[in-house]
Amino acid sequence: MIHSSPQGQVQLIEGARSVFDFNRDREEELASQRRDYWKRTSREQILEEVRRGAGIRRLGQLPYPEVEEVGTLRRRGYEIRKLILRPESGIWLPALRFVPQTGEPDGVVLYLHGQGKQVDADPEGPIEKLVLAGRRVLAVDLRGVGETQHPKGKWGYGPIFGHDWEDFYLAYMLGRSYLGMRVEDALVCARYLAEGSHLGEVHLVGIGEAGPAALHAVALEPDLFASLELRRSLVSWSNVVKTEVTVNQLVNTVHGALQKYDLPDLLATLPAGKVTVIEPTAATGKLVTQN
Repeated sequence: MIHSSPQGQVQLIEGARSVFDFNRDREEELASQRRDYWKRTSREQILEEVRRGAGIRRLGQLPYPEVEEVGTLRRRGYEIRKLILRPESGIWLPALRFVPQTGEPDGVVLYLHGQGKQVDADPEGPIEKLVLAGRRVLAVDLRGVGETQHPKGKWGYGPIFGHDWEDFYLAYMLGRSYLGMRVEDALVCARYLAEGSHLGEVHLVGIGEAGPAALHAVALEPDLFASLELRRSLVSWSNVVKTEVTVNQLVNTVHGALQKYDLPDLLATLPAGKVTVIEPTAATGKLVTQN
């Protein structure tokens, strides 16, 4: 006797469960294990596991970047210096350095936007407001962002996997995480900005796709940063697992991370007054009101 599934779809058989169902069940198990792990493990040991799992070197192990100035643009009250930072061989990070023309600088800001350094750089935009308030700002394209982004015509799987899926898998095959590479980019740029201004700690802004990298950077090297502002950043990896159709979340995942930590766990390691979270987003890219 030949048996067939309803309409040719095994998922329509009574009691059938999808891979997503099994993943959600597994995440519930891992969430319970994570709570127990964080209760019985020291913060230092946990962060060392985060560093190891994501493949992020300590700040003192990271090279100093080669920096090239390629142009200057002047606006009323400040100038914009166009830079290229090379944190390692073959990696170019285009950047814009905003410098007030008068007065002593009132802090320095590393500005990481997931859509590129130019997005908030227009006159009367968010970056200009910081500069005219006395802040020196370095807006940087992390690898795979802005000028270094893959052409949209090469997305292959469209916005679901995102434009960096090839780089993500290449990093994975090399035993590294693409997120970890971006975190190291952020750390190298923050140290360059801090030491170049002699103002010490850096205020870090991470927006959209750049948010998880910014969060990891501050959690692992808190002494380098005065504050962290996350805007429209992913609320949690758990939310990714529980969402069947996500948008551009592959690039910010770390293999096996949910066995030890989730993004809210990293947030919890930071003092409440040091971090500000604005409009967190779900795995679909839409805003959420709670975790």
